[in-house]
Amino acid sequence: MVKRTTLYEFVSQNGYELIEKFGKSETSRILKVSRPTIDTILKDHPTPPKTTLPKYVFQWEETTGNQLFIDKYQGKIRCFRNYLFKGMEAWLLLDKKDPVSWDIDDFRKIWKAQKFGDSMTGKIVFQNAVIFRKWMRAIGKPEFCDLEEFETKGLKRPKGMRKQWFLEDAEIVRLIEAMDRADVIVGFTVGLLSGGRVSSFARSERSKGIRPMDIDEQNCGILMFEPKIKEYVLRLFHPKAIELIKRYVAARGTKPNESLFPNDYTMTKYLKRAALKAGVSKIADMRGAWHITKHTFVTQGVYHGLSIEVVSEQAGTDPKTLLDFYAGMKEKKLRAELLGEKTDIEPFHAWSLRVIIETAIKRYEAVTE
Repeated sequence: MVKRTTLYEFVSQNGYELIEKFGKSETSRILKVSRPTIDTILKDHPTPPKTTLPKYVFQWEETTGNQLFIDKYQGKIRCFRNYLFKGMEAWLLLDKKDPVSWDIDDFRKIWKAQKFGDSMTGKIVFQNAVIFRKWMRAIGKPEFCDLEEFETKGLKRPKGMRKQWFLEDAEIVRLIEAMDRADVIVGFTVGLLSGGRVSSFARSERSKGIRPMDIDEQNCGILMFEPKIKEYVLRLFHPKAIELIKRYVAARGTKPNESLFPNDYTMTKYLKRAALKAGVSKIADMRGAWHITKHTFVTQGVYHGLSIEVVSEQAGTDPKTLLDFYAGMKEKKLRAELLGEKTDIEPFHAWSLRVIIETAIKRYEAVTE
């Protein structure tokens, strides 16, 4: 079996195309690769690999620090590959400086890097801190772990912080206007108006997501499967939103039993891309970015007059869970109800039409023209 580096170089230099055009012997001479090596490559990989790892992966594997970490922790910690991957990300961040040479300033840069941070707390993610403390020990810098600036205490999110994780009106508009794919625009609209998880409308391992056959245009409803509770939930949508979804279905020519949206991984990738473009950092660097649409529906829904019972029915979430984690109330409504101050808060149907649906329709038309 050939080394991955050899295979990578062979593919990157169009070895398969050269063999087809000139034969094995001439290709061996052109690429300066031995004939036995070419025979082994073709035996192990008769057709070109669909994907090859970037060259920097092999450079990373050859670093002294990487080998030190493997020797010390392989087989001794769970999710070992994730620890190695985070190490490689830090290595790239530090301009490919061998981990064995990382000093205190390098670790300070890691601790402050946005890619390793929690956008809500502004600090490094707790688990990332744990991982890089392991790297400190692996490269022979255990004394760094004793420094207060590299402690893990106080890095976990306070429970109450989850209540404020939602999108404000301006953020919703900026996100939609930054989207350049029709499926993401429509999917984002569905997420914000339904309170469903991304797996309830996008294709995933546990669900086909929304299909044309699930749409009840006459009653303004969509039957959506919630994998977490393993039940279908009928969700109601503004007629204008149903019109947008039907336009999307017609443009795609989707068959009745086919999924309307790509898989959840693809949807997440393009949502994060829009978030970076729109400057919405609270979801640009988070794995579960789409879940913010559920939090937003619940928080904005309660703020704009929906009862907890209605929100619970639409979102498919127990009312107690909503009160504990989702319903982050805004001060304006609290002051209106508790102090009798006047308020111009719109009802949910009017607010969602103005902020979400009309913005989505306008952007959808711009993208699909």
